[in-house]
Amino acid sequence: MLTQPAVFSLDGRFMARWCEEDKRTLACAQSALAAELRTKLSPYCTHLKHHGGVKRSLRLLMRVLPEFCYVARFDVARYYESIDHAVLLRQLQRLQVSQASQLIVQQYLALPDRRNTGKGMIAGGSLSPLLGAVMLASLDQVMAAEIRTGRIWYIRYMDDFVVLAKTRHHFRRTMKQIHAVMRQLKLTLHRKQKCFIGKTTTGFDFLGYQVCPRQRLQPSVVSIQRLADRYRRLYERGVGVVRLRQYVVRWCCWLWGGLQGRVAREGGVERYWLLLRAESTLSSG
Repeated sequence: MLTQPAVFSLDGRFMARWCEEDKRTLACAQSALAAELRTKLSPYCTHLKHHGGVKRSLRLLMRVLPEFCYVARFDVARYYESIDHAVLLRQLQRLQVSQASQLIVQQYLALPDRRNTGKGMIAGGSLSPLLGAVMLASLDQVMAAEIRTGRIWYIRYMDDFVVLAKTRHHFRRTMKQIHAVMRQLKLTLHRKQKCFIGKTTTGFDFLGYQVCPRQRLQPSVVSIQRLADRYRRLYERGVGVVRLRQYVVRWCCWLWGGLQGRVAREGGVERYWLLLRAESTLSSG
């Protein structure tokens, strides 16, 4: 049995501080659940361990992108907070997860739900990435059937996903399928400001990068802004030049790493270092 942790809200998401015993219990539960689900979850859901993560998602996307004309990029509004417990438990039953694992999941879901709404899940908990994958397993299944036709392609990282289509007809049909699955799961897609629907040649943001066919990846505007915000906070705290530069170098290593020359590197570290130095000088002035 899990004890009640200290549950708090951070940026609108439920977080928890676990006691040591519960940490051990959840680690064991996570290992058991991961073993049960290893062959049952889609390889197109890439945020899971051994599924490749952000960089594999982008490598696969860049490989197939020139073959497709249309793209839709979505993410789910308030994903963790919107997860319906009954729907998630049905997904686990459909995947034939053991009763012992289902019991732990029920306790885990109940922890932040002090008003008995039947909704919401702790973010950052050890079970959350797995359960986030399970919740959208129905979408993965529908998209896998479409991928086999060769006219649609799909990749998902937690609740962020991209759909590519070769024709407008298949694009529209797939959009209807996606919205139908979302209704069944009682989830809502973000509105226009966090989604993109259009031609692939226009370019679009995905997982921190600007993606465009036959061009190298660039960091997205949001990624650059987050870098600048973090740099500014360090600068205002009086962090020295050496540490600031180390931070920029680490960010560049993340940006370029695992993508084998697929990311634009013009100017190297100096490009971002000089940009951030200039911005911090202007803001302090």
